[in-house]
Amino acid sequence: MGKIFAITSGKGGVGKSTVSAGLSLALSSLGYKVLLVDMDEGLRCLDLMLGIDNQVVLDLSDILQGREISDAVYKVQENLYLVPAPQKLGMIDAFSLANFANEVKALYDVVIFDFPAGIDFSLYTSIPKDALFLTVAFPDAVTVRDAAIVSGLLAEKGCESRLIINRFDYKISKRKVYKNIDDIIDEAQLQLIGIVPQSSELQLLSLGQPLKKNGKPMKALIRISKRLMGQQILLPKINKI
Repeated sequence: MGKIFAITSGKGGVGKSTVSAGLSLALSSLGYKVLLVDMDEGLRCLDLMLGIDNQVVLDLSDILQGREISDAVYKVQENLYLVPAPQKLGMIDAFSLANFANEVKALYDVVIFDFPAGIDFSLYTSIPKDALFLTVAFPDAVTVRDAAIVSGLLAEKGCESRLIINRFDYKISKRKVYKNIDDIIDEAQLQLIGIVPQSSELQLLSLGQPLKKNGKPMKALIRISKRLMGQQILLPKINKI
């Protein structure tokens, strides 16, 4: 049975979907068969990021309404597949989503659900209970506080969560609110799973440009991916991320 990860955030605009796409690319490069599921009804973007938008005909809602799973699964590259989000709101129901999640868990090594930003958790309990939630935040006071709110709400629902710090810039971080990474972790009230550096590469990913295999963002995403799959990978020195 595969592992389930759910990407979330309090605020929009923290690069949550970029992290989702990046982790999917990293995990597939490690040889895992990965399914990425875009859950952002009406605002899907992962098909554009991953360069398959011109192929999309069917989406998650078609599967939930009875189509075969394979009908709305699109191959991105070797080992990586995407189910696009519905273009209309209100097309995902909890019961059908739960059945879908359990089916794909048996078909893939890793399934990543990219949920919309915010605190509407109505569909979160539809995915398997052993799912690990990954909360994305910037290293700033606003998004870290939002991450703490999300972590508290997830805990109330019995959902296990970890923190991903995105767009980390060591030079800028020294001049801001937090003196070190531990301060961010304490404020967010979440265990850290990894840090993704600030990079123009990630901004270009949102425009459909690929990540460099040996670039800093991909190396960071590979480290996170290995941790998620159970390997003990140390965090590099902060100024080297």
